[in-house]
Amino acid sequence: MADAPEASGFKDKVLGKAKQAAGSVLNNTELEQEGRLHEEKAETAKEAADLEARAEQERREAELVAAEKENAVERQELAAEQAAVTREAQLEQERRQAEAAVERDAARKEAALEQQEEAQQRAVAGEAVRAAAEKQEAEREAAAIEDEAERARQAAAALDEAASRSQS
Repeated sequence: MADAPEASGFKDKVLGKAKQAAGSVLNNTELEQEGRLHEEKAETAKEAADLEARAEQERREAELVAAEKENAVERQELAAEQAAVTREAQLEQERRQAEAAVERDAARKEAALEQQEEAQQRAVAGEAVRAAAEKQEAEREAAAIEDEAERARQAAAALDEAASRSQS
């Protein structure tokens, strides 16, 4: 379609030149004026076509700039999304590490408590063994003392009997 206005402009220019030449030869100022108007029309049409082409070029450039800006915004959005995903993964890893640390600490404390409990149970068992040994020793000593007391009673009874016999 760009060819039609150019052809029309060229035709108007040629027609204008022809009318100007004819008007000049025929000394017809109206024809000369009509020729100048055709030439002006051709020049104005050419200027309009040039302006239209320039406007089309600027529109394309504006579309390109807009597309580049959209791409830049999309790249920024993707970068922000990637950063958010990375941060989320980092937070998840930190959470897992913290949970593992808490679990290790709890296991360490539980093991320490179990060791302490076992030590207390061994101490109680040792005390029970010592107490049983002390009880047996005390029972032996008590039996020995009872035996000695029995011997002393028997000796006293024998002395009483001997004293009674000697008084009689």
